[in-house]
Amino acid sequence: MRFLILIALVGLTAAGPCEVCKTAVQSLKDVMDSEIVPKAKSAASKMCTIMFFYDECEEKANGVINFVAHYIANMDPAALCSKLGNCEDSAVELVRREVIGDDEDELCRKCHEEFQDIVDTLTKYPSIKTFVKTILSTVVCYLPIENCDALVDGVVDQAFAELDQGSQALCVALNLCKEE
Repeated sequence: MRFLILIALVGLTAAGPCEVCKTAVQSLKDVMDSEIVPKAKSAASKMCTIMFFYDECEEKANGVINFVAHYIANMDPAALCSKLGNCEDSAVELVRREVIGDDEDELCRKCHEEFQDIVDTLTKYPSIKTFVKTILSTVVCYLPIENCDALVDGVVDQAFAELDQGSQALCVALNLCKEE
């Protein structure tokens, strides 16, 4: 897979920043589904031994990592690159995945609870944003993704900015609640 990513990026060297960004975001989406999240959680567990909020660190960091991973998995690369300023503005579109096997009302309730937990965590421990960005950059940027650190920082910052829209809008956007 890394070889295919490298070939795709080499082919895009003549392309503009929008195409490079979309390819990089798609590569990020692909690895977030498979190997990055467990590695990020493992790294968080190890780093939590030195954090000032040690007693809650691993649980809180894992919750934020899960949120960022879910955000990336559901975001359309063109829309995200537009938000990051690498593509022309376009309406943000999230990939609508049908949720199978869970009660829709229960999923929506869980989304609202998790949203509030994440907002509470970020309010109580603002440094966790940098903590999570550092962990994700460390475990993701072994891939040949152009400007990887800047991309991860931008994507994670955008995920945190999406929290400002409120739990209902975010949970609908993540396809975990129905529009009211």
